[in-house]
Amino acid sequence: PGEVDYAALPVIARAAASIKPDGEAAADNTPWLIAAMFSGGYDRNAARWAGALDALSAAAKDRSWALLATGAPETRVDLSAKRIESFVKQDESLEGRLGHFLVAALGGLDRLPRDQRADLLQRVSIDTTPRTLWARMISASAARGEKGTVALLAAAGLQAANWNDVPPVQLYFITAALHRVGLDPYARMIAAEAMARTG
Repeated sequence: PGEVDYAALPVIARAAASIKPDGEAAADNTPWLIAAMFSGGYDRNAARWAGALDALSAAAKDRSWALLATGAPETRVDLSAKRIESFVKQDESLEGRLGHFLVAALGGLDRLPRDQRADLLQRVSIDTTPRTLWARMISASAARGEKGTVALLAAAGLQAANWNDVPPVQLYFITAALHRVGLDPYARMIAAEAMARTG
């Protein structure tokens, strides 16, 4: 954030996907290589970087971990309540928005520890009961299996000048609805985008 050209990430996605995972060599560029791969649909290539995170600085490691936690097809990083709480506690983004987005996305993707799911969501003020008309509509459409309607309502829920203007609870309903109707790759891509663009 601040020095990242987000529009360039999809352009370098294919090149990023060809790089052998090496945390020492990529260093602080690692999260942006991972973000580039997710933006271009190379999610399995990005997932291979899970084993390279220990060589990174704290900031690069946390951002890379958050990207992989939300964007990878299979869970390859630590998703324990302790690790999630640590990320939220150390988050220095505006109003802790990145940590809130992380928990919202993991909740929607059904990746939170089941025995602590409710507590983690409550700690970042994510109310899973649809309170607004939009939330009720996207939840009902997901329950009926209406993929097209869910996709349109997800797009409507993301209408904002930047990610900091999107309420974390909306990311929860978007990822949950897409996940429920079988559009998991799109849910993960949106979640990873939130991890990349929120500063």
